[in-house]
This record gives sequence, C-alpha cells and structure tokens, in this order.
Amino acid sequence: MKKNVIKQMMLTLSLVLGLITWGCDDDSEKSWSVDSDPVLELKAAEIHSQQGRTIRIEGTVSDEVGIKKINLNIDDWYLDRDIQISTNDSLVKEYDLRYDFEVPADAPDKGHTIRVTAYNMGDRSASQTVEVFMDGDFDNPVLDVENPVNGLTMAPETEIPVDINALLTDSRQLGYFVVKEPSINFYDSVSFMGTGKMQHEYQNTAALPAEVGEYNFEFILADSAGNKVSESRLVKASFDFDKLYLADVDTDEELTSDLFGVPMLISKTEPYNFEAEYYSEAPGTEVRFIPQTTSFEPHCYGLDPDDPSKLINDPQNALPIVLEEKGYYRITLDLENLTYEVESYVPDDWYFEPKMEHPDDDSYIETEYVGNLGLVGKGFPEYPDQNWATWAAIEFERDPENNYRFYKTLDMEGTVEFIFQPEHPWGWWPEPFWRFDRKVDPEKTILKGGDNVAMEVPERTTYKVTFDSHLNRAKVVPVE
Repeated sequence: MKKNVIKQMMLTLSLVLGLITWGCDDDSEKSWSVDSDPVLELKAAEIHSQQGRTIRIEGTVSDEVGIKKINLNIDDWYLDRDIQISTNDSLVKEYDLRYDFEVPADAPDKGHTIRVTAYNMGDRSASQTVEVFMDGDFDNPVLDVENPVNGLTMAPETEIPVDINALLTDSRQLGYFVVKEPSINFYDSVSFMGTGKMQHEYQNTAALPAEVGEYNFEFILADSAGNKVSESRLVKASFDFDKLYLADVDTDEELTSDLFGVPMLISKTEPYNFEAEYYSEAPGTEVRFIPQTTSFEPHCYGLDPDDPSKLINDPQNALPIVLEEKGYYRITLDLENLTYEVESYVPDDWYFEPKMEHPDDDSYIETEYVGNLGLVGKGFPEYPDQNWATWAAIEFERDPENNYRFYKTLDMEGTVEFIFQPEHPWGWWPEPFWRFDRKVDPEKTILKGGDNVAMEVPERTTYKVTFDSHLNRAKVVPVE
C-alpha cells in the first residue's frame, strides 16, 4: 500500500513539472503580429547641463499591443541601458519615461547625442535623440544696488532727484535688467542678449515730486539662461527721518571702512526729535549727525556757522558739535526747529564684574564662577583655540577710568562670528552675555539675547573692538 502511494505521488509530480515546462515553452515561443511602430514623444530635444550634474530624460511611450522595452544609448558616456517594460504575461500600453543619470565629470565641452529607442512586443521600434550641451547656466546673476540705500529719506523741499547706481554681473552672460517705480511712472530696462557682456554698471536718475510720500523701487536682473534675482529699495520723501546716527569721524571712507558700529545709531524720542548718549574718549571730540550710514551726503546736521546756537542741514558747511571734556554726554536734537542741547552726565547703572571665587568642595556649581569678559566666536587667527570655547575666551582690556568700557585689538580673517561672553575654565556659558540686534551690520548690543554677529573678512586685517555696556553699543574699526 505504501509503495502505491509513493508511485501515485511521483506520477502527480511529473504531471506538474510537465505542465510547468510546457507553460514556459509556450511563453518563450509566443509570437506577436504587429503592423505599427510604438509612439515615442520626448519632453525636450535639448538639455543644457554641466559636467557632474544630474540630467533627466523624460517622455511618454505608447503602443496598442504593448511596450516591450526602452533603450537609452550614448557610447561616449558608456551608457547602454535597457528598461524592460512588458512581458507576454504582463502588458503595458502606456509608459511615462523618467530616467536620471549623472553627466561624467570629464565630458568634453561639446554637444552629446543620446538615442532613445522604444520597442513594442513585435520588436518594431521608434527612435528619437536628445542633444546634451555643456553650456548650462545654473548660477544666479549678482545684483549690487549701491544707490539708493534702503530707507533713504529725502526732504521734499523741491523735486527730489534720486541717483540710481547698480553693478550687474554674471558668470556667463547678462540677459536683461529692469528698474521701476510705478507710482511715479518710472520704468527703465536694458537688454544684454547677444552682447556677451558679463558686467555692466547701470546709472540713472529718477525724480520724486516735492511732496511727502514713500516710493518703492524694484530692481530685476536676469542672465541669458533665465536665472533671475530681484531687490527693492524704499525711498521716503519726508522731513522726519526714521533713524539718525552720530558720526565722530570726518570722511566717507571712515564711515565705510569699519566692520560695524560707525556711525553710531541714536534714539528717536518723537517725530523730528532724537537723543544721543555718547562717550567722548578725549577732550575736544567733534560730532555731527547724519540719517544715512555711508556718506555725509545728502544730509548732515551740525552747527550753523552763522548762528552756532542753531542746527543746519548742510554737508558742506555744517560745523561739528565739540565735546570739551572726556566723559559721557547727552545730546538732544529737534530737526524740525533746528535746535539742540548738550549736557554731560555720569552713569549710575549696573556694570559687569567678574566673580572668580568658588568653593573647593563638591558643592561648587557653575553659576558661582563668572570670569573676565571677552570675545567668544571664530575667525581670529592669533587665537586658534578660540572656536566658540568659553574656556579660551579672548579677554577684553577694561578701561581703567571707565568700568563700562572694554577694548581689544586683534586680527580677523575669513568667516568671523562672535559674542561678548565671560570666560569659564570648564567651558560653561555663564551670564551675563551680550549679543547683537542682528547678525549683519548690527547697530546695538542686546544683554542676554539677540544674535551672533556674522561677517566676512576677505584678508587678514587688524581691528580694534570697542564695547560700552552702558550705551549698549559696540564698534569694530581697522587699525592702521
């Protein structure tokens, strides 16, 4: 009985194997009667790229019987790829082609042809080619609007000429440039197509009416590949400035050679009225006031040479206010009535003191130690260990005559970032610390808040850092 069972099982297995073998033979021998080619439509006949970038071949393939495979071939790049689509048992009649691959890093700067061929189940085919050029442009052009500065405020005593100056650059070829201000019907454009220009300095003048208002200038720059950048500038026609700065230097060069802090922002107390608190480091310091940060033009307030008890807005003739003694001063200005007052004062607020004593036993905690105040950050080649390490803080020199004033002269290079932070031998971050109101071109320091300052110093340069914790002001100026 047992032998009969085994015999029956073997017979059944043979039948199953026979069926499987017969099925495979039928599948491989099946022929297709097809009297038309597949339909191949590529999305683009040209691709503009660069060596090392990934490109995509896109298109659609359709066939009423079934799509067998798609072949992509370019011998120069050793690409010969079959994408299998259908089998006799599983037919695909429509297919979206999306094939990505990287252009070889050593591909010559010339056109390269990729042949795309679609086959149907009857082995009929249709082919198209894609030309790949190594002239792709993927970098945005650079738009540097030098004038007007954003927030420029002009007194509308008469029609106001606004000088426009912009430097336009691109790594391959400029396309077009547009500047416009619709409310005054100002529109100008320049086309560079076909010129091959990679750099252009644009200059023009727009006229604002002699009336109070705000004007938004829009700048648009595109390169020949269509990469586009834009900027906007707000220009105000008003007798009331949003900001006013104290300038204790004499030239435009000194206004712009600092990393930040010159000129010094002062406080606006009400319309047309400002108050400056300032420390005169030596007797006879001369100060003037400007609403723009990079020049003494077009507005500069100082003493009227014909009546020194009054102010005058005249870059050429305004005389400086002279602070006779060393120390702190409070200067109030009324730009509507052109009046001012100057008084000296002595601060009585809190100032920073280190706390460097701590217990010797295990009861020690981090808040019981606050070291000397210094700079913590990066970009200081003389201090290679200072890479955001409080244990290696670059210690300030404290003014022996003023507990609020701190100084440090040091070299900076590359990406420079820092805050004002006490040193700590174990690398902790004790309070108090000072950051800034913004990362780029900060105008004041923020106690226990704010952002880390971030600057680029292209070549190694020596700077003097000055910090006044009473004024919450800091500056970084080059040292000759």
